Amino acid sequence: MDWLSVGNGWRNLYLLSCAVQALALGVLFARRRWWVKENRGGAFLAGAAITPLVQYLWTLVLALLWPFAPKMVYIGVLPLAGAVYLVWVGLRSLASAKTLLAQRKAWLSCALALDRPALIALCFTLALALLLAPIVIRMGTSTEAAQADAGEYMALGQRYCEDRDLSALLAKEDATGHFRGHSHFPSMELYMAYGLMHTGDAYGYPFDKPMLTGVGLLVLYLLCAYAALLIQVTRGQKRWILLGLMLFNLVPNLVYSLASAPRDTWRCLALLVAAVGLFALRPGGGVKRFWGKLAFITGLCFTVMSTHVVNFVVLPFLVVGWVLLCFLTALAKGDGRALRTALGAAGLALGGAAGTLLAYAGNLWCFAKWGQFSPWRLMTTYTTAPWYDLYMTGEYKLEITTRRLDFWQARYDIVMAYATPIGIWGMRLALLGLAVTLAVVITKWSRSRRAVHLVLKTMPHKGDGPVGVILREDEAQAARTARVTAVLGASLMALLTLAPMTGLLDTKLYSFSGSFLTMQRYTLQWYLFANGATVAVLAALEAEWGAALRWLGTRFGRVAAWARAHSPQAGVWLRRVPAYLCAILCVLALWQGTKESGYANSIYRYGRPMLTDASMALDQSFKERYGLMRQVGDLAGADQKILITRVGYQYALRAKGYLLTSNAIVPLMNLPLAEVPAALARMNVAALCTEPAFWDERYYAKSTLSDYLNSLPPEQIVSDGHMRVYLLDASLVGKLHVAAEPPVMP
Repeated sequence: MDWLSVGNGWRNLYLLSCAVQALALGVLFARRRWWVKENRGGAFLAGAAITPLVQYLWTLVLALLWPFAPKMVYIGVLPLAGAVYLVWVGLRSLASAKTLLAQRKAWLSCALALDRPALIALCFTLALALLLAPIVIRMGTSTEAAQADAGEYMALGQRYCEDRDLSALLAKEDATGHFRGHSHFPSMELYMAYGLMHTGDAYGYPFDKPMLTGVGLLVLYLLCAYAALLIQVTRGQKRWILLGLMLFNLVPNLVYSLASAPRDTWRCLALLVAAVGLFALRPGGGVKRFWGKLAFITGLCFTVMSTHVVNFVVLPFLVVGWVLLCFLTALAKGDGRALRTALGAAGLALGGAAGTLLAYAGNLWCFAKWGQFSPWRLMTTYTTAPWYDLYMTGEYKLEITTRRLDFWQARYDIVMAYATPIGIWGMRLALLGLAVTLAVVITKWSRSRRAVHLVLKTMPHKGDGPVGVILREDEAQAARTARVTAVLGASLMALLTLAPMTGLLDTKLYSFSGSFLTMQRYTLQWYLFANGATVAVLAALEAEWGAALRWLGTRFGRVAAWARAHSPQAGVWLRRVPAYLCAILCVLALWQGTKESGYANSIYRYGRPMLTDASMALDQSFKERYGLMRQVGDLAGADQKILITRVGYQYALRAKGYLLTSNAIVPLMNLPLAEVPAALARMNVAALCTEPAFWDERYYAKSTLSDYLNSLPPEQIVSDGHMRVYLLDASLVGKLHVAAEPPVMP
């Protein structure tokens, strides 16, 4: 039986379970109008988007309270609860079925009411969806995600399934060299463990298809959260939501993270969920509501912070942006409660800070012990060996991570990774939107204050007690206020997400701007929020376009009259300019996202090889890349060590590898050449596994260990093109089977 036949049954069970959970959460959010109050569709998407985070938190709760619970408790409670809730909702809806059916018909009619520009945008969005669907399906059903550093998280999830020891995942000091000693919270590992438990009695390959499918599903959850954010910032305007979906395909470096670094997808999903959850949250209400909101924001920030260490320099800015949004929207009302609202939001933000620090506690422990946040980076090993300088300048990026950048000089390099126009236009429109909305807020505040003073001044009786003045907005004014809030929130989120890249947080110890500049996948959240700011500003512009034209008509009456006399249809076309601008941008986005030359950087362009490359079909890539190493893992004795150069190899070795660059093993590279053989013998090393380029083109080649390994007899150095194995145990010579080259697909 092959991997496909073994895994499909469990994968289908896992998919059914996730579908029930996502549907139940979506229905719950839509019925309660949680997070996206003005749009049930957006609320449904927000609920569906949190499904993997709920699965992670459920696994964490069981790991703390009942780690050795039966497997069916881990994987059965959530879908059962979701199914019971859906049945209960269905039974309750039977009594009002006719009313609900009429409401759904009205909603569907409204959703399908598309003018010509919106129809053009929809056609191109559907065309892009058809192009991307096979790529996303291939990524979600292949073992491509088991490569690179993702293998480490898979191995840790597998280890938890086998020993149910949460403390082993939370441990920061690795004394054996098996793992690098994480400074982050193991949320991704627990999510992968949840998928791995959808099997029989065995964990890992070839029973891992549910887990790999769960990794692939992250992009769909990410899309749900992204769409919910677009609905919030555009206030449900369909054509601009479609443009935002088109721009998603142009986010740079995203396909790499989907294929080989799922933690970036996990991190961006959590940040989008945080933005959607905070967007409509406002302080206020009674004491019980305050404590409920405090618990919510604390749990939300803990969950988001636990997904990735990078969130420590992003999440606080989102919370600060939310506090500013609460203050400015209250200021615009002019009811004198702006300061009280700001203090209430700041109080809730303290709960968010507590949740963030709780999830960041492991990093603080690492800093207290080693003076750095990442103990795996050889921070306890300082040597004059030639390889160490190369490591510090190349792998650790010492020059970049300690150099403070001038944002205004390097802004194009930072916000235009791979020359994508999304970043720079997102920044420009976010700045424009922020400036305009601040002007509107200040103007509304000053007018409301004058109105209040005028009312109080004309009152016949004074000194009879406190007096309150309520200013009511008509429907048009309320709609404008909602647009101002949407643009203000989108602009603040985008610009404050950009803040860590500006050098604001740079210190002598670490330059965040330098890191974001060199590791563009850390900036993925910026492009997603930049897209949100872009469509929010354009949607607000369209809504205000008619008022702007009327104002111009009154200011330039003669010109307007002459234009109407000579071209009666000019006014109609002029009013439709924003709508057709959206259609044109959708066409350009599809063109830019599918062409094969120039600076196009899209899922479609870089994902197309997944449809034609035989090595990415099913588990072919996994067997090709790790087949030789898996043989070594089976042949090596239980008391022997297998040294590895990348922590991602751990999953293929079922966590039997020892990382060469861990603090426990790395002194081996500092020894004089004459002492290396004896040290390897004392360690009882059976083999060292690496990728040829990963060894030859990095700092390893400068070590005395490399000199010794390259002096071994040729029969002790085995390579299949994907992996190179140095056999230190001579009894293993001749026992490894080197696979033939795979056929090339026509």
